[in-house]
Amino acid sequence: MFAHLSAPSTDQVKETVKNMLQFIQMTGRISGAHSVEFYTQDVWKTLIAVSPEAVLSAFSQQQEVKHGGQDSIDVSRIFSKATQQLVDLEAFVEAARHYSLLNMGLCTPIEEMIDVFAAQRTEETNKEIKTDQFMNDKKSHEVAIMSQLVKDITNIFHIKQVIDLGAGKGYLSSYLSMRYGLNVYGLDSSHTNTDGANKRNRKLKKYWQVYKTNARTTSKARKSEEREESLLPTNHCPDTNADQDISRPRGDDSISNTVEDKISSFTYASEQSDQKDSMHSVHPTQNMVDSSSFLDVLPTGAVELPPSSDVSKVLSHQEKERRKMENIKAKNLNESHVYSPLTSYVTAETELHDLITDLEESIMVGLHTCGDLAPNTLRIFVAKPEVKAVCSVGCCYHFLSEEFETLEDQTDRTWGFPMSKYLKEKSCHIGRNARMSACLALERVAVGQGLPTESLFYRAVLQVICKEVYGITQRSYSIVPQSKNILQTDQRVGKIFSKSSGFTDYVRKSLKKFGQDDSKLSDEEIMGYYEKYEPRRNELEAFNRLKVFLAPCIEALILLDRLCYLREQDNIAWSGLVKLFDPVKSPRCYAVVSLKEP
Repeated sequence: MFAHLSAPSTDQVKETVKNMLQFIQMTGRISGAHSVEFYTQDVWKTLIAVSPEAVLSAFSQQQEVKHGGQDSIDVSRIFSKATQQLVDLEAFVEAARHYSLLNMGLCTPIEEMIDVFAAQRTEETNKEIKTDQFMNDKKSHEVAIMSQLVKDITNIFHIKQVIDLGAGKGYLSSYLSMRYGLNVYGLDSSHTNTDGANKRNRKLKKYWQVYKTNARTTSKARKSEEREESLLPTNHCPDTNADQDISRPRGDDSISNTVEDKISSFTYASEQSDQKDSMHSVHPTQNMVDSSSFLDVLPTGAVELPPSSDVSKVLSHQEKERRKMENIKAKNLNESHVYSPLTSYVTAETELHDLITDLEESIMVGLHTCGDLAPNTLRIFVAKPEVKAVCSVGCCYHFLSEEFETLEDQTDRTWGFPMSKYLKEKSCHIGRNARMSACLALERVAVGQGLPTESLFYRAVLQVICKEVYGITQRSYSIVPQSKNILQTDQRVGKIFSKSSGFTDYVRKSLKKFGQDDSKLSDEEIMGYYEKYEPRRNELEAFNRLKVFLAPCIEALILLDRLCYLREQDNIAWSGLVKLFDPVKSPRCYAVVSLKEP
């Protein structure tokens, strides 16, 4: 089956990485420059020999250009050999476009995977739950697409267990469990996230207890009403619940609409169910739908149902004990089908059996796993025979650890980059600022989103004030001890921009956060700095557009390193990169997918 999935050869991937690495290293001074130090280090004059207007114009037109399919790009004319400045903007843009995953032809189309896996799809996947009823648009988009792929892969391997690393608030995990009846373990290092996921699970169960109780009550009432309705004239329209859709007949084709109606009321009902008297707080007429409609969408064990209370006879002691044991067995069975959030910090050395006592053949997933967790997910997949497949979408590249970023000898630790032997042999490194540039979103910026130009300008001018007035000469991310005139890692402006009424207020709040005496400067002096650099704001904006151009290239290098790593393993049947999401909705849209033999 995997033979029907297209993917570039290992040699093709390595050749592409080699050529791409040359371009990324050549443009490293641009991607590695920090906006904070833009004016203090006169970055534009030092690195760029074209006008800001030319860069901004090229960026605005980049969506209109048809991307070519060249095998190689001439990058030698981009920079001046004498000054090392960027002199050929057209060649720069052409190369940046070429060395992005979108244009290199190295990805497996998601449509192809769906077609190949369609034959294994079970009938239950035809049921629809609209995720936008309980998630924002971005998360709904991601969960709906990724969960379908995950379910298709579980069908291929005939497995029911999913391990979600970096599960966060549990949106993907909950959906996989609720929608497809999978046994999902969600691991997250944050107690806050795990506790929140547990509370949502409890509320879901309580909500369904309320729902079933009222469904039984209204069932009897409806039968009585139906007997009365049979005596009414045929043109009589009986009273109905205004929230129900009466334009469609009851049955399987109404599942989708019923689900949408009931999920939309989940938040309210779950909050009410936390109260002791919640079992009586929902009026019966709020739940006048067939009890099978919404429950059919959920797996059998997704909720715990209360025992029936309409027993007309006194039960014997033996009968009570028998029913008690049946309830215990049923509860244990039910709990094997629900989402189980666990708190644990996962590394490449994590032993899954210590966290999941009933570990069996499973698929490992991660939706926007941060920093080193994404590469560690792949390492665990390779090392554990129980994990048959992996689908990992990483994010936060600036939190990746790099083996060759410093000269410090730390050979005993596991690094986030590089993973592959191929790039390790080249001692490849990117640098933190360049990895931060990789987090920029080209498609979002192209439609006017994702780049906080005003706050970047404020911060760059603030750094001029820090240098000229307070003697703070640079901003450091190093964890080693620094001199007193260097801002330490934890001395950052943070969210002060959004809380400031203007530039003067922003500067004063920032200086106080840095422990500096803001009374050294009058309001007029502060605004003097703003007015001095305002005419050069377009330089900063244009420079950040150049970094946005480079973002897909750096991301491609990181992801292709992960693909190379998987291709170097002996126990992998197929590996590829798949573009899962709309990059405007979800900029980190590429998944690393790898499958062992079924």
